[in-house]
Amino acid sequence: MRRIIILAIAGLVALTNLVNAQEYKISGHIEGLDGVNAVMRVIDSSAESGFRWENIPFVKGNFEYSAKVTEPEVIRLFIDSDDLRKSVGRGMIPTECTLLQYIAYPGATIKVAGEAVDYCNAYPSGDKENEIFAAINAKLYPLMNEAVNISVKLAVDSTLSDEFIKLESKKAEELYQKVEALKMEFLTKHASSIAGLYMMEHMIVRSKIAIEKVSGLMDHVDADKYKDLSYYKTLETRVKGYKETGMGMIAPKITGTNVVDGKEFDLASLKGKFVIIDFWGTWCGACLAGVHEMKKFRDAHADKLQIVGLAKDNSVEKVQKCMTKNGMNWPNILVGKGEQDYVAKYNVQGFPTKILLDRNGKILLRSVGEKADFYQEVEKLIQ
Repeated sequence: MRRIIILAIAGLVALTNLVNAQEYKISGHIEGLDGVNAVMRVIDSSAESGFRWENIPFVKGNFEYSAKVTEPEVIRLFIDSDDLRKSVGRGMIPTECTLLQYIAYPGATIKVAGEAVDYCNAYPSGDKENEIFAAINAKLYPLMNEAVNISVKLAVDSTLSDEFIKLESKKAEELYQKVEALKMEFLTKHASSIAGLYMMEHMIVRSKIAIEKVSGLMDHVDADKYKDLSYYKTLETRVKGYKETGMGMIAPKITGTNVVDGKEFDLASLKGKFVIIDFWGTWCGACLAGVHEMKKFRDAHADKLQIVGLAKDNSVEKVQKCMTKNGMNWPNILVGKGEQDYVAKYNVQGFPTKILLDRNGKILLRSVGEKADFYQEVEKLIQ
């Protein structure tokens, strides 16, 4: 009996350690923050939008927070402070330099120190990965802040001369160029780091780095160390997609639950017809603006052409409502993770992206954005 009790206690201790190992803690002092909150976006499948917002209070500059994570990930805290907000009229200009960014991972104890006067000049420490991330952001943030402050001034001051605006605009552009140059310099040295992998993924979806460059940088990443990291997996899939989705290549398979009827859909079932694969989202104004023209074109060629939508959204219900409202009566699948991450598999870097396939599934045309001549090009190719 004593042996059973000891084993049971040992099991509970092991289970407790496992649970604790999933928790990370962050705390610190950021001068200039008092009575304000940092806001964190947390993925939550029970929320209608697929995520929720969590507040972290700052009292006399001090804060602390703990949460559970299953793998290393970059956390971005939006600090809700008038001193940091880059306000323009009723809106604001978004910029990374007002964020507190750090790398959370199971078991981490992260410390933060610095100030937040005009931007978040505070960075994480406590481990090598966070210190690598902190070092590059400490170089980038001052340049970003100077550039965005110029943009704010030009937007709110109506008394500025044309010559002054021209000179300041050039200065801001040069600052942003320095930012991008520093990022590339950082990646040549630290591609094999969590910060490096995150930065590459962040840049590629914003078309700030060529996929060819990413492909080369990935050759220098320690795959054994980072192969299970989601950033690594996504980049690896993108590079594979870049190599496999060129003109004339057979499109990668697409399968999943059709949002329209809940049944399983397979792109291969449309073999014999031309197909427009439409990467879109309910949040994408340009995507929705182009629906009418796309539907009109499909209806005019219904005997030989079909549309397949791939929605970059978290909520099936939201997609269904949007489809009904806009008359999108064609197969649609939600983009997911892993095998369902068709954005990565097709190396999509902007929304909307449309890809035309021939009757055998071969890629004939790729277009990013809503272009006036897209359907003219398609018309020629399907004749």
